Amino acid sequence: MMLTAFDLPEETDELQQWLDELLIKPELISVVSQLSAVHANASDTELSLEQILQEQADAVLQQGCRELSSQQIQQLLTHPARLLELQERLFLEGGAYWQDRILAKSDAAEVSQSQQWLQDQVGETQSAEEKTVQQAPAYKTVSYRKIGLLGFVSAALILLAVFLNQEPAPAPGWGWNRPGALTADVPASEYLNKLADSAEEWFNKPTDTKAALETRLKQFRAGCETLINAPHPQLSADDRAWLVERCQIWAGKLDTQIVALNQGADFKTADAEADALIRKLVDALRTRATTVS
Repeated sequence: MMLTAFDLPEETDELQQWLDELLIKPELISVVSQLSAVHANASDTELSLEQILQEQADAVLQQGCRELSSQQIQQLLTHPARLLELQERLFLEGGAYWQDRILAKSDAAEVSQSQQWLQDQVGETQSAEEKTVQQAPAYKTVSYRKIGLLGFVSAALILLAVFLNQEPAPAPGWGWNRPGALTADVPASEYLNKLADSAEEWFNKPTDTKAALETRLKQFRAGCETLINAPHPQLSADDRAWLVERCQIWAGKLDTQIVALNQGADFKTADAEADALIRKLVDALRTRATTVS
């Protein structure tokens, strides 16, 4: 069923469930445009996502929008661009609650429908990106391509869109596919830091062309698959689960970037986004290393 801004429930608990559903749907872009049009002339001060979520930010990432108050939900709806930022946060950092929901939604019919949607969004021309959305003037600075790439639902779909029809480039011995990278007999904290060191090998070789960047992304993506399937005996059950879950999210983001390149994304922008993603995952590994014994 197509979700729209006019389907808003009245009760807080129903609104919380509605938001949970919306944030894993490609229709989010349509709802955001509708809400932007409704609130185009709002005079209240612009709020950041951090200001809206406040202390509930981590709880939302782990347990969903049921952690939000009615006031926070209202702020999200009157500042709809924040919904896209929240969607990206869920895509990159969301816990098992969000991953289970997206996997449950990925039946064959929805995969086919969402694949086409993703291709349409990513394939927009530069002129289409820059034109004003007349129905939603307050939202005119957000590009269609950026919105398409932020879609949380793409994590479950892009692997089909790219890798069913072409094999990833074989990964030579670097990163997580380097011999010995995942087998070191060391304490958990040291192991996670070694994984971070291996990930930072991304920066050892410049990606000065679009083809080089795409190859490098595919190689790192293959390393993610190796990491996901490894036993990680150095880690506790909880830390293994965390690592696999994080890498599944990172892999989905890498898939998104590969599709964007195939669909004509700007090279410099894609290169910067790839570097930022690798830096985020390295930081996540090092932060986790400080919490294990």
